[in-house]
Amino acid sequence: MARNTRIRSLHDVGLAAWFGGPLANAVALKSASAHADSTHKAQVTNVGWDRLTPVNAAAIGAHLIGGTGLLLSNRNRVAAQQGVGAMTVAKTVLTGAALGA
Repeated sequence: MARNTRIRSLHDVGLAAWFGGPLANAVALKSASAHADSTHKAQVTNVGWDRLTPVNAAAIGAHLIGGTGLLLSNRNRVAAQQGVGAMTVAKTVLTGAALGA
């Protein structure tokens, strides 16, 4: 049970942190660059993204590792319970689309 809790936490915290990257851009980076003069707007935004990129990459990795762990620990349920397989495929496609974006 503790292993499954750790895997779920890795999956959920990773997703939350991954979502935090675009949220930080919308709320903080764009706002900060708006206060810079026109020659420094891009520089301010780039510094922010340079600092956030490793955190975002770790968050994506944590989410994917957690998701894989959940799939492996629930593989019997995915195969046997009606609707779970289709939902799993839909979530995987959605995650793939998010990675592609």
